[in-house]
Amino acid sequence: MTPLHHRDPGLAGLITLPEQNEHGVAPPYFSIIPDGNHLHPSVVTLLHRANPRRSILITDSIELAGLEDGVYPGHAQIPHPQRKRGNRATIEGTETLIGGCMSLHEGVRNLMKWSGCGVAQAVRCVTENVADMMGLTDVGKLEQGRRADFVVLSEEGELLQTWVGAKKVWEKRE
Repeated sequence: MTPLHHRDPGLAGLITLPEQNEHGVAPPYFSIIPDGNHLHPSVVTLLHRANPRRSILITDSIELAGLEDGVYPGHAQIPHPQRKRGNRATIEGTETLIGGCMSLHEGVRNLMKWSGCGVAQAVRCVTENVADMMGLTDVGKLEQGRRADFVVLSEEGELLQTWVGAKKVWEKRE
């Protein structure tokens, strides 16, 4: 993708299109990985604030997610030792990014912290916006007639409970 330029905004500039415009084209949905590795916090903020109703938060979390920091063996896809530090995985001995180890709820918290949005707007980027983009009407919102799969977060974005099919399947222990 060409970079955002002040005279030629390119693809990145399309996210600022209003819903109703002279081209008759809705602005695109766009994905952001708010882990501080793939995108700088200020870029996450800029993109999200430009069009929060089209912003979709994702993670590229790889198999090292949830493991202790350290060096792990490679495999068929990445035939090099992998170093995990926090939410970042690199080829051992280099700064070559293999992928991230951020959970989705960590991404929600980062988006809140970096952009200043509230928990409801951040959660919308992993629920309603995704359902809208995909044209789904049975998920994405807590409404009668939709599937009752959801998580409960604190105002700070901390994961408190997980519900599947309207049954609590996990709860944070104090």
